[in-house]
Amino acid sequence: MISEVAPQYNAKRWLAMFSGQFPFIDGHTRLGKTAHFGPLRVQRPFYPEGPECLHLYLLHPPGGLVGGDKLSINFDVHPGAHLLMTTPSAGKMYRNISGLPQSQQVNITVGKDAVMEYLPQENIVFNGAYAELSTQVEVAEGGLFIGWEINCLGLYENDEPFLDGQLKQQLMIKQSGKPLFYDRLKIIAPSVVQTSVAGLQNKSVNGTFVINTDVVNDLTLAELLSWQNDVNANKNYDCVAAITQKPGIFIARILSDKAEVVRKYFEQLWVLLRPSVINRDACAPRIWLT
Repeated sequence: MISEVAPQYNAKRWLAMFSGQFPFIDGHTRLGKTAHFGPLRVQRPFYPEGPECLHLYLLHPPGGLVGGDKLSINFDVHPGAHLLMTTPSAGKMYRNISGLPQSQQVNITVGKDAVMEYLPQENIVFNGAYAELSTQVEVAEGGLFIGWEINCLGLYENDEPFLDGQLKQQLMIKQSGKPLFYDRLKIIAPSVVQTSVAGLQNKSVNGTFVINTDVVNDLTLAELLSWQNDVNANKNYDCVAAITQKPGIFIARILSDKAEVVRKYFEQLWVLLRPSVINRDACAPRIWLT
């Protein structure tokens, strides 16, 4: 069932929201009750892996946010369900001339024994933007979250670095109400964070990939190390990347100057780990191939 509320906007801002529930019924993950307003929609569900796993594409037709715009995105994955969400294109935070922040808030709830794969394309933060990006994930006992976030500061290939503006970003994951991972980044350009060896190392693109389980074990460690060594030796990657296994949380981070490199790194890592984590071979969303 779809209910729609009239868009809320004025001369200075445009708000948009999508909220969806994903129940598991008779062996099928289904798109259940949804609500939306403003320019935020989803395509019809796809089932390239069978009825248990639903592939969903989140659409924002304007393609970007200016000052005062806000996206609110909510996914409620019910017990036993399996949702894979991606986007057809990069999100954009344009140069801000209003003084009002442009923001995206994502809230994800993963039920008992449910799986949520959150695999959006990158966010591009243009020079002069004042962007706020927040993702909060609540995972029930036995639930699994696999997700990444990629942020581009400025347009490296257009020689338009991020020299003015601000980015506030946070990614929080809780399991059974207890904090499991909390990552915060604040950059007011120009900032020493952008150039420091302990920061972004003069790289314009950064990415974080997390899985709330113990991925690295005797079976996967050698395979992961071999793959990581191949990445470091491959000049086509031109990146700095590392993987970490902490109790209950696997973390991969990468710095580069090209979003394509970061996406490729995360996609290959996802292909490598998905079979051992959820007992399914990777099935790339068709939108990635267009």
